[in-house]
Amino acid sequence: MRDRLQQFAHQQLAQSELLNRSVLEGTRIGTWQWNVQSGETSLNERWAEIIGYRLEELAPVSMTTWQRLMHPQDLALSEQLLQQHFSGEAAFYDCRCRMRHKDGHWVWVHDRGRLVSRTDDGQPLMMYGTHADITEQKQAERALVESHDRLAKMAQQLPGVVYQFQQWPDGRAAFPYASESIREIYGVTPDQVLQDASSVFTVIVPDDIPSLLASIEQSRSRLSLWNHEYRVIKAGGQTAWLSGRAMPEQMPDGSVLWHGYIYDVTDKKQHYLELEQANDDLHLAQQRLELSSRQARIGYWRASLTTGELWWSPMIYDIFGFDPVFTLPSVALFKSTIHPDDLAAVEASEARALQSGEHNVIHRIIRSDGEIRWVHELAQMLPADENPEQIMLGSVQDVTEFMRLQRLKDEFISTVSHELRTPLTSIGGAIKLLIGTQQLQLSDTAQMLLDVAQSNISRLQHLINDLLDIEKLSAGKMKLELKAVPVLPLLQQALHDHATFAEKSRVKLVLHAPPELAEAQLMLDEHRFQQILANLLSNALKFSPDGGKVLLQACFSHDQLEIAVVDCGPGIPPGFHNKIFQRFSQADASSSKRKGGTGLGLALCKELTEVMGGTIGFTSEPELGSRFFVRFPLTV
Repeated sequence: MRDRLQQFAHQQLAQSELLNRSVLEGTRIGTWQWNVQSGETSLNERWAEIIGYRLEELAPVSMTTWQRLMHPQDLALSEQLLQQHFSGEAAFYDCRCRMRHKDGHWVWVHDRGRLVSRTDDGQPLMMYGTHADITEQKQAERALVESHDRLAKMAQQLPGVVYQFQQWPDGRAAFPYASESIREIYGVTPDQVLQDASSVFTVIVPDDIPSLLASIEQSRSRLSLWNHEYRVIKAGGQTAWLSGRAMPEQMPDGSVLWHGYIYDVTDKKQHYLELEQANDDLHLAQQRLELSSRQARIGYWRASLTTGELWWSPMIYDIFGFDPVFTLPSVALFKSTIHPDDLAAVEASEARALQSGEHNVIHRIIRSDGEIRWVHELAQMLPADENPEQIMLGSVQDVTEFMRLQRLKDEFISTVSHELRTPLTSIGGAIKLLIGTQQLQLSDTAQMLLDVAQSNISRLQHLINDLLDIEKLSAGKMKLELKAVPVLPLLQQALHDHATFAEKSRVKLVLHAPPELAEAQLMLDEHRFQQILANLLSNALKFSPDGGKVLLQACFSHDQLEIAVVDCGPGIPPGFHNKIFQRFSQADASSSKRKGGTGLGLALCKELTEVMGGTIGFTSEPELGSRFFVRFPLTV
């Protein structure tokens, strides 16, 4: 019976050993036995495989084998953990350390062991343990830490807070995760709201809490995107606007976890409020503009010369007599309203606008009810590089009454001019005859009075001639003899004609022209071109100081020739720039009395230049002089 029981016990022990060996081999865990007192150590094959060896390669195995293969920085930790176990402070020896692989790299292992016997005097004797490869686990942990660090670093660069907000069925709420920026948003640290989010709600503006809670509840019940704006009170008492956005997720415990982002939108909100105010101001300005438009009978339009599309403001429909409900504006429709006699002038102005960028023309229209009215079109072409559709923005003003008054004025001026011309010619001739025949018998006083009379008659004749020329241009009755003429001789002739005046004014006249000007030709009326130069040069000479210099310049600009007159006079006041080419306009009336002038010269220059297909302009700075220029297309 005793033999049978002993045999049964051996069988049970063998089966237990086989089971333990199978478990160890199945879990790929190494084992070790260590006699603490003698240092004898026993390892299994798996222990050696973990660090790339066969067990026989490590023989003879002892405690020094273990110490030799362990990372030097981990030896002290291992010794400390062993002593804690030997002293009873720890139930097990549990150590994670690095061991050198046969190939030279380090392998992370997890050693667990337990002391199973002691000597008679209580010293540790036999110890058994396991040896597991945890390299992949360590790598995963390190990757997780690195990933967390990257997320934290990226979150720190964002202007708002990246967070997780969790709410449980009992109403409790917390922030399981929040980036450090939560300090700037709510004035709390991530740790302060890790378990309880109530401190966050204490800084929210009380009036905004109901709508905020309602938005959170709606997102929770529908598991829909949460998106809301609300205000918080910062530490200094300032109010800031926040915008939050988060996606909810239903958790197994019945709570809802939001993953989101909150950022400060105070500046954006301020801009939005300012934009609302600007829109209100714009609406008010539009109302005022419409009122002014009705009072001044000015309409506004936008046209594309490429597509033919056209937009009109309400006043234009009224000016042209169209019903806005049944009328679709277009360039073709507008052209159909132009008086046939004025169509060429409108198209010529449009063509000039492609070069100069400005469309400025007064013409007649025939309304839908047959009434003929005058309108003034003023428009600006957008820059060519930003304007592939050749868009023009402009205005239309009903100037019928103004044109009627202008016509009456022109008729009056024409009548008076013609009526004055004959007697002035007679008086002028008589005075010249008197001066020529009685010069020796006249006293100095009488001679002076005759000179004054002759000078004033000359001024009156010049004024009448300018008035008649203006009247002819306005009526379209001035006949021009346009032909291709060399430019250089005309400029030289202009200098020669004004040489005496320049000498009398003690001003030097200088011509600056490139060599290529000798071959340049323009399509001009010679007489009228000389009239333009005479006006510009005489003005420059009159307003230049003694000892000054007047330049007559010529230069090429693309396919045009620019001719300019530059003086060193007092310049033109900035407030007078927009009136410089108007009739009878003079910047300083006292100057006209001293220097002479009618205020018609520049207006006549402008109309003569434009009727010959050119453009006129000027630049001026106070006390630095003025530069008047005309530009004409070069003949091919």
